[in-house]
Amino acid sequence: MAVTEQEMLEDLAYTESEGPSDMMENGADPWDAFGEEDEAEFFGEADEFGEDEFDGFGEDAFEAEESLGNVLGSILGAEDEDEFFGKLLGGIKNIVKKAAPVVGKLARGAAPILSMIPHPAAQVAGKVAGVLGNLRAEGASVEDALEAVAEIAVQDRRALPVVAGLAARSVLKDKAAALPPAQRKQAAKAATAAAKTLVQQGGPKAIRALPRIARSVRRTAASKGTPPAMRPQVLARTAAKVARRPELLRNLSRPLPKGQAVVQRTAGSVRNIQVPPGATITITVG
Repeated sequence: MAVTEQEMLEDLAYTESEGPSDMMENGADPWDAFGEEDEAEFFGEADEFGEDEFDGFGEDAFEAEESLGNVLGSILGAEDEDEFFGKLLGGIKNIVKKAAPVVGKLARGAAPILSMIPHPAAQVAGKVAGVLGNLRAEGASVEDALEAVAEIAVQDRRALPVVAGLAARSVLKDKAAALPPAQRKQAAKAATAAAKTLVQQGGPKAIRALPRIARSVRRTAASKGTPPAMRPQVLARTAAKVARRPELLRNLSRPLPKGQAVVQRTAGSVRNIQVPPGATITITVG
């Protein structure tokens, strides 16, 4: 009998959840469990990307990533989904602004329009906030929001940290509130790393794989009783395995129908607008 995509994902997640139970205990950094071979598998061989691929990840980028971990970790501590959406909405603009040095070279293929519109960070933050605000009002799930924001991130990678935060919450659910701040921060960093490695290996569309991977990790964690602190680490390592399987990654990068429907319903179609250099866009809200 043929193995389904979902079964393959759950098998990968199951394998990763078999790791040491103290992998993220006491606020340990998720990368402490990675050896040299694991790091090569997670990030890809250096010559695969070229020596300058990580030029954008200097001191500013690492400081920004630490700051993002703190912000997302705090948001993950919400007691329930409504509070989580509220905190995420309140921090959206700050998260997106901090994302610039973190995504670094990942934005190399972004549409030229991103550098032409004034305050592009505010633009994508507004789009994400509009979608999340509507979903919160509808009482939608974190999983619905994850798929919708993943579709936005295909067009603008500055939304990647928001996708990561939603993915971390998706695998942790309300158990995140019981984790110490250090572990919530590391959970956010692990989910952010999962998002980055997928995009590095598969391009912008590959972020669509993260909601599908998160779903498999969530189901596997429920069946195996994986400790909450370990789940984001399982997410990161499963994403690494997927990233090393080009055909599987391509399949998982297909559009998310529910996410696209949400974006179209709540924020209109996500499109690239071609504007000549030097042109000015004026938007009047009446």
